[in-house]
Amino acid sequence: MTPLRLVLVNVFIRVASAASGQLFAFVLAEQMGSRAATGSLLAGAIGLAFYATELIGAPIAGHIADERGQLRVLRWGPIFGIASVLLGAAAALTVTSIAILAGTLVIARLVEGISAACTVPTTLALLARASDRQEAAGSRLRLMGLFEIASLGGIIGGYLLAGAVWDTLGGGAFLILPLAYLISLTLSRGDDERVEPAFREKLWDTLRAVINARGSRGFAVAWLAVNAVVGIWLQQAPYLLKLPVRSSSQSLVGGYEARTIGFIFALWAATFLAGIAAWSFIAPSWPRPRTLKIALIGMLAVVASLGVVNHGGSHWFLAIAAASVMVESGFTPAAFAHLADITDAHQESRGRAMGLYSLLLGLGQLMGAVVGGLFAARWQMDGVLAATAVLAVVALVGISRMTPINERAQSPQA
Repeated sequence: MTPLRLVLVNVFIRVASAASGQLFAFVLAEQMGSRAATGSLLAGAIGLAFYATELIGAPIAGHIADERGQLRVLRWGPIFGIASVLLGAAAALTVTSIAILAGTLVIARLVEGISAACTVPTTLALLARASDRQEAAGSRLRLMGLFEIASLGGIIGGYLLAGAVWDTLGGGAFLILPLAYLISLTLSRGDDERVEPAFREKLWDTLRAVINARGSRGFAVAWLAVNAVVGIWLQQAPYLLKLPVRSSSQSLVGGYEARTIGFIFALWAATFLAGIAAWSFIAPSWPRPRTLKIALIGMLAVVASLGVVNHGGSHWFLAIAAASVMVESGFTPAAFAHLADITDAHQESRGRAMGLYSLLLGLGQLMGAVVGGLFAARWQMDGVLAATAVLAVVALVGISRMTPINERAQSPQA
């Protein structure tokens, strides 16, 4: 598959998955009403179902992809995605009991977790293979940055779509999403460009080699922590904003329309995208740890500025938050480039290696769903911000113990 087609497949999957994540939160917020704390715990449980399935399924999907072809497994992702959104539609349109609603949403998210497990490691493996042709480390980082820009474009579209169609169609909004999955399925058709290994590396051997690879352990801690932050925000932020009753003490809790929430998330993603575009030109010759540390400091600045806004501070602090989001966006292309560097030693088993890091992604987001649910139930948006700050510090500690894999390619003089 050409890099362009891979980008387009990923864009449409991102549109559908971003929109469905928002719609799940809107359904829950509408049904829970004033039971906000219970709803936060349910949002965490629904997220837990998704991330647990992705965690278990990603290395298995990566293993199958190495055995049978990356594209074959990639095509399973949209199929499971369609099943998930149809279950979401059934829950939103027909279920009135809170217990049955929660159960149906959990099952839908379990199915969506399978979709992500099939999509993430195969996409990363195909992207890493495509970047083999980019000999310079800077070229690889630019390719990863451009791929993430396109992904964020899809996410922006998904957020805007979810907000607009929910206000118009309510639960029927889910029925629009299969179209995006069908387009991605059509684009992913083709023959696999497989690597025939001289020997077949076992999953355990890949795990041991990846763990022992230079630059992997400290990075794994940071990767886990940052993905926990992602899990917290994706599960809790749209739910807290959508609550029907506005909080008297926190301005970022309750009373927001779905369209407004979609715009907020789209604006965040667009700012993040702009930051990645800038980083792709600024940081190619920098050591990866330097970029990752600066990005995490930006995350702490986002937390501080949003904390002020949440307690009635001037909206000028939103400008500081936006600038800080552009700083924190550097984590993504640098992290994906570092992942590709690690898997260079595993040409025949890249699906397994990427599946293992997808496992860490799922584990981190699973942790975020649990921690976010507990913190948000107790302190609402303040809890989300506090948990984010703690995890950013943990990630900084991990990066401080990380060394570049290729000193020559990642030194400023290279």
